[in-house]
Amino acid sequence: MKKLFINPKGDIVVKDVRDPLIETKGSLVKTCYALISTGTELTILKGKKFENLPLYKRILRSKDYRKIILNKIKNKSLKGIFQLFRAYKKRNISKNFLSPSTNLKPLGYSCAGTIIESNLNDYKIDDKVACAGSNHAEIIFSPKNLTCKIPNNVSLEEASFTTLGAIAIHGIHRADIKSGEFVGVIGTGLIGLLTIQIAKACGAIVIALDLINKRLNLAKKLGSDFVINPLYLNSKIKINEITNGHGLDAIIICASSETSKPLEEAIEIIREKGKIVLLGGFPISVDRTELYMKEADLLISRSYGPGRYDSYYEYKGYDYPKEYVPWTEQRNMELFLNLISEKKIDVKSLISEIFPIEKANLAYNKLEKDPINNIAILLKFDEKVEIDRKFEETALKKSKMKKLVIGLIGCGAFAQSVHLPYLLSNPNCRIKAICTEHKKTAEFCKEKFRPEYVTTDPKKILKDPEIETVFIYTRHNTHAELSIEALKTDKNVFVEKPMGITINECMDVYKTVKMTKKNYTIGFNRRFSPLIKIAKELLMKRNNPIIINYRISNMFIPGTHWIFDRKVGGGPIIGEFCHFTDLILYLMNSNPIELYAVGGNLSHRDLELPDSCVVTIKFHDKSIANLIYSDLSGPNMPKERIEIFSGDSAIVINDFKVLKTFGFDIGNKYFDEQDKGHSEEILNIIKANLGEQEFLVNVDDALRAMYLCFKTIDSLKTNKIIQIEDTIYNCLISEYDRERK
Repeated sequence: MKKLFINPKGDIVVKDVRDPLIETKGSLVKTCYALISTGTELTILKGKKFENLPLYKRILRSKDYRKIILNKIKNKSLKGIFQLFRAYKKRNISKNFLSPSTNLKPLGYSCAGTIIESNLNDYKIDDKVACAGSNHAEIIFSPKNLTCKIPNNVSLEEASFTTLGAIAIHGIHRADIKSGEFVGVIGTGLIGLLTIQIAKACGAIVIALDLINKRLNLAKKLGSDFVINPLYLNSKIKINEITNGHGLDAIIICASSETSKPLEEAIEIIREKGKIVLLGGFPISVDRTELYMKEADLLISRSYGPGRYDSYYEYKGYDYPKEYVPWTEQRNMELFLNLISEKKIDVKSLISEIFPIEKANLAYNKLEKDPINNIAILLKFDEKVEIDRKFEETALKKSKMKKLVIGLIGCGAFAQSVHLPYLLSNPNCRIKAICTEHKKTAEFCKEKFRPEYVTTDPKKILKDPEIETVFIYTRHNTHAELSIEALKTDKNVFVEKPMGITINECMDVYKTVKMTKKNYTIGFNRRFSPLIKIAKELLMKRNNPIIINYRISNMFIPGTHWIFDRKVGGGPIIGEFCHFTDLILYLMNSNPIELYAVGGNLSHRDLELPDSCVVTIKFHDKSIANLIYSDLSGPNMPKERIEIFSGDSAIVINDFKVLKTFGFDIGNKYFDEQDKGHSEEILNIIKANLGEQEFLVNVDDALRAMYLCFKTIDSLKTNKIIQIEDTIYNCLISEYDRERK
């Protein structure tokens, strides 16, 4: 299928890429029309072209560059100037080595089309939908909460405006506009003209302000009661005249600027205790005095509305209760479509031209060269496009032949919010049964996740001959017992950590897995994080010892929580610390030989079980790991930071969102969302149980990680260095047999 990108040189390119798959709750949509965002997309385009200008032209055009040079001259730092030029030259040289397909950035986020595949009950094939957040492509995956059905009397061309309409609606909601209020809209570009119409639909008296008369004429045509060009009229005097001295109740700034001039003007014309909403992009630098004297509210409007940047809402499909959050992203989109349907908003008058996707470069050039006369340009996609899945033909054949039949024992918040969305969206997975302790929870799970049956008796799942794999999400003290029962009833097992809460429980599980020869894996998801995969690949090439410093700032858990019950939770060192010992073992790829831990119950002094520790582990190849685990941290501190030192190179991973390298040639990686590997973990579990790939985490890995947790507690108790034999399993088995005797 065809997809639109911008390359590092600022050129618009259309490339053939693989068709998307359904990733979580959502639909595959064949795009018919997509709207080019004249704000966001043109800003990206201009930015790329600016980056490719010669340095002297960038200095001439940019105040920022001029400030840097002037500061260097003022400080008499010729060395600093030369360093700046060398850095620029080095950057350009490195860019020249990039292949044409490197660093392509997809564009777009507002489109409309028809559904060709869905896992949602409310949608069927050929339904017309508007979609938010998806790039300009012939086929897109649209998550549940970013997809809206289009009313029958609304065309696909009109519906392609929906995402930008939701942005305007969220600005209106932030201003809390009421019927009869005087509302100013500064900037009459695409978002401004939509905002004017929505404000009119709310019953407001709208005054449009812009420096371009042609845009103001269009604003008047679309419903603005008054228009003002500050170049020819004194805005403050004119608004006092229009409002009989009352002033504007609210101002929505839709203009973009390189200075804070739009905000300065808004502060001047807003009434006392009025509201100013910032929709456009510009620096915020104003004198506080007038804002203070008027006690005006200064509000930011963030994109489409509540839910934006929340992966649980946008990607995983969890909605906010309407009683508490009446206007989410999706509900803003639906409102916009209804306003078009009721003829309260006219978007057809805004369409300047429609270009086929193959001529997208002409569309962007036209917008860039003549933005005044081109308010909105649409991209049209081929209606005959069909989904192409040849690249996964083998996997599809396997999926038709075989599905993994799953039963869940336990279905708490983690299972519901993290794992179940991936299980439900995987075509190779069939959830037959869910078992929970309480009947009400079982009924809730039946309604929400639709398994074939629910139960409060785990034995029903263990005795079900059709269920092949059991997923265990119960409290820690039941993990070993349920795992062993499942293995003995010929089931494969996935268990959320820990393996067990005593060394004997872990060994019982280990021996049962070896005896039954069934598949067993545990929830050590961090191995699957894409940033960890990069680090692992880089470290595989090393020929020297390494040092890893791993800091974990855990959130504070009250002492009354069941995890601090020795017989139920085993304590955080057993229940959670195993995540981090496993990751250290995975990255090191060497056997530990010595461990020393200090710490204790630092934040729960009335409890027996330790909550904090600093653990140093030495490895056979002379590598060292240092783990700092504690809940003694600030509430907004990122949870995890990993620093890896390897010869003349280093890797830093910050909270599974950012990877920085020093001395390696791969550069840095930045993710918008934290990725701890849960989706890849579930995919591996399903494929490995179907025989399509190997398990990344097996019972040996589980035992090794748990062993280091038990030895950490031993070291904390004795305040001694613990010697670890090269072969952990022999050591464990001897300890286990000795205790059994």
